Amino acid sequence: MKDNKEFIDGIYQKYDEYLKERSNGKMDEENNKKFNVVKNVKTKEFQKGSFFKRNFVKVLSTAAVCTVVISSFIVSKNFINNDNNGNNDDLNGVQVGKTTTSEKISLNKVNDFETFYNLIKENTPVVSYNDNRGIVYEDIEMTTDSAQSINSEGTNATKSSQPTTQSAQSSDDYSKTNIQVENVDEADIVKTNGKYIFYVVSNKIVIVDIQNKAKMNKVAEITFENDNFKPSELYIYNDKIILIGNESGYSTSKSIVKETLNSIYKKGIYRQYSVAVVYDISNIERPQEVRRVKIEGRYVSSRMINGNIYFVANKAISGYNILRHQYDALNEDEYKPAYVDTAVSTREKLINYDRIYYFDHIESLNYLTLGGFNINNEKEADVETFMGAGDTIYCSTENLYVAKARNVYDADTRMSFGSDTKILKFSLDNGNIEFKAEADIEGGINNQFSMDEQNGYFRIATTVGKTYNMDNSTSNSLYILDDKLNEVGRLDGIAKGEKIYSVRYAGNRAYVVTFKEIDPLFVIDLSNPRNPKILGELKIPGYSTYLHPYDETHLIGFGYDTKPNSTDTGVVNDGLKMSMFDITDFNNPKEMFTVKIGDNRTSSQLTNNHKALLFDKEKNLIAFPISTYENGRREYKAQVYDIDLAKGFTLRGEIKHEEKTKDDDFSKKYYTKYNFSIDRILYSQDVFYTVSKAILKASDMNNLQEIDVLNISE
Repeated sequence: MKDNKEFIDGIYQKYDEYLKERSNGKMDEENNKKFNVVKNVKTKEFQKGSFFKRNFVKVLSTAAVCTVVISSFIVSKNFINNDNNGNNDDLNGVQVGKTTTSEKISLNKVNDFETFYNLIKENTPVVSYNDNRGIVYEDIEMTTDSAQSINSEGTNATKSSQPTTQSAQSSDDYSKTNIQVENVDEADIVKTNGKYIFYVVSNKIVIVDIQNKAKMNKVAEITFENDNFKPSELYIYNDKIILIGNESGYSTSKSIVKETLNSIYKKGIYRQYSVAVVYDISNIERPQEVRRVKIEGRYVSSRMINGNIYFVANKAISGYNILRHQYDALNEDEYKPAYVDTAVSTREKLINYDRIYYFDHIESLNYLTLGGFNINNEKEADVETFMGAGDTIYCSTENLYVAKARNVYDADTRMSFGSDTKILKFSLDNGNIEFKAEADIEGGINNQFSMDEQNGYFRIATTVGKTYNMDNSTSNSLYILDDKLNEVGRLDGIAKGEKIYSVRYAGNRAYVVTFKEIDPLFVIDLSNPRNPKILGELKIPGYSTYLHPYDETHLIGFGYDTKPNSTDTGVVNDGLKMSMFDITDFNNPKEMFTVKIGDNRTSSQLTNNHKALLFDKEKNLIAFPISTYENGRREYKAQVYDIDLAKGFTLRGEIKHEEKTKDDDFSKKYYTKYNFSIDRILYSQDVFYTVSKAILKASDMNNLQEIDVLNISE
């Protein structure tokens, strides 16, 4: 029997053989025989070879028209830089990246239901089995909607994607949502315009007047008790708020007609929508709905640029339910995605098949639908639909990028080799959306901050190889693509045996944190897009899951501290950690100071949601919500720190949300206690406002003493 090392070596030997076979076309032929699937490819480019199907999990795809740049490397410390001499002997089996780019901008149209049906058949793995009636079915790869809400961002094509908490609306003294790209706003559960706080909580919007610092006043609520719409986050723009969420129900305008021996009946088509609802708040006490835009599918994410809303939805296509029926028995309207824009009509409209596009290589059986509109005019929303899902979005002021993760596995052993990523690029113009390019990137991204755009170049950092069981064959790559998503530069072999936990771009620099047992922070020079280079590396205990630039030469890292343990990884989390990194010398980054918060039971939304951060450099403050376990009980609080490059982080104090009523019912008490978990901390003038599902609390910014508490749970 083989030991673990022999087994792993054998797997990677097979993977190397797989890569060689794939490069000369043999793998396609063999797998087509194994899976008994032949994909009908219409374009000339793809008639040169066929694709083997993916069964349950994805296999790496190959495009016929592609740009592949093979780089060479020099090993230095724990990273690899490009070597113009063409040597790559030091890789030692490390998996490196590759980019495959389609040069076609014009996409295929589905055109009719017959083509749609055939695409479903062609993109369905074939594993036949009999049901209890002896009927043979094909086992369909069931795709699920992406719920990332995740939230991704971008930057101006002529400007660096500098982080900001500011918006272009006003210079008044109040906090804004912590966003990734200047002038590209992100929706959040709570926002303020300095006069009012708007908070999405318990399926309603609470509007609170904060102009009187001594006494908050709830002036209005927007509820949806008799509406299928469920809000999840919002925007503020001048005298309007825009709610984003989901709506579901049976269609009233389109029905499926069925006939039996004794009756004929109509059945509504069940649809789930991603929805943007615009409210006029010029009369703050009586918000009025003025527009509702709905695109079919589950809400993924959105952005707002100069009053233009762009939002993305995924709708799963159940291939199993389609192919189990005879073609003639299907109602083609049931499979057309729908949309509604009340600016032009309250009636549901179907997107005909001649308006649905698909790629030569469909990644998954989903509809990816993008909607765009300007809230200041009544022009009908631009709605674009593509066959293929998207998990994460990144948006600059000019372009939207949609990333789709795909699992990569060995066709024989079904052993996973990690992920790769499909990138779709769309241009944005005053609410209009236009497809521009696509590319396949080896490796999986961490989150929205893995992507960036500057001066027409798109940058993306990925982890190549297995992340569930990392070894030295796993590494990380950073790609630089041009405006057509052709690769122009790449850096491979970063931190062998580790994965990326956070990335931040600032101008011509990228900061990448990887982790397995320690936290290497890499400083990468991107000034020459064709030759990115690692300038310096810092290794410290713990790891950062979020990076926030303090200024041009200092970086704040927020994540976890770690300690040695007997587990396979060798370390476990040991409380939260916040660090200030000095990157004045790019070749020698340093950790200036750090603060540890709590123990392994301490958590914060900031570790996985950048919007939970309140940072203001001019006020020298940083604040965020945390949850701790102290004296046998769970505590919910927001911590506020002063920042000084000479003194470090100084805890100004804590703001707590506490339950003041007693209840012997444990389950009810636990739920009530959870409602006091702080979601966000904001400020206006010299007052902090902390929000939870139970209360909104005002505290003096200087001494953190309580000013007022408003019960918003009633």
